[in-house]
Amino acid sequence: MKHALNILLLISTLISCKNQSKLKTEIAQIEKTELIKITQTDSISELWNVLVFEKGGCLGGEQYVSETEFKREGKLLVFSEMDWKKFSDNDKGKLTEFLITKLSDTTKTKVHTCPFFGATNGEMAVYSLQHIHNKNWFDFSEFKEYKDKEYKSATEQPQMWLQNILKNETNRKKIAELYKNELKN
Repeated sequence: MKHALNILLLISTLISCKNQSKLKTEIAQIEKTELIKITQTDSISELWNVLVFEKGGCLGGEQYVSETEFKREGKLLVFSEMDWKKFSDNDKGKLTEFLITKLSDTTKTKVHTCPFFGATNGEMAVYSLQHIHNKNWFDFSEFKEYKDKEYKSATEQPQMWLQNILKNETNRKKIAELYKNELKN
């Protein structure tokens, strides 16, 4: 009886390993199909919607332009992924104009900022503009007061400051104009 139980356990383990291998293959096929779907997306708007509302991901500090590359062991962050690189390969002027139209949008995306909150569509537009123009919103003299401002709580930190700035029409227009001016440089 003990021998039969060991054989059943061995068979169960082998089946489990085989299923795991099959599962890995199926996952790889799904990822490949998703990449093809994203690659075939022509429109900047369509690609944007796939990236922020369907795919999502983690920013992990990578939302800000810096001299160091953000990559966590085994986990690529949003702007390090090939899909975002494809998005950024579009015409800089067209991307800037498109992203500026998103600044007032407070819809939550599937992208989150560790360790805080899900990003809004407008917020993601600013983070994208930062990467496209290689300049953070708080690097503009008009918003320099935020650059070295201390975090006080989960609601007193750069993500919330940016969301509040974007809620103000005057400040939103100012950010839009500043990034439009970057196209001239």
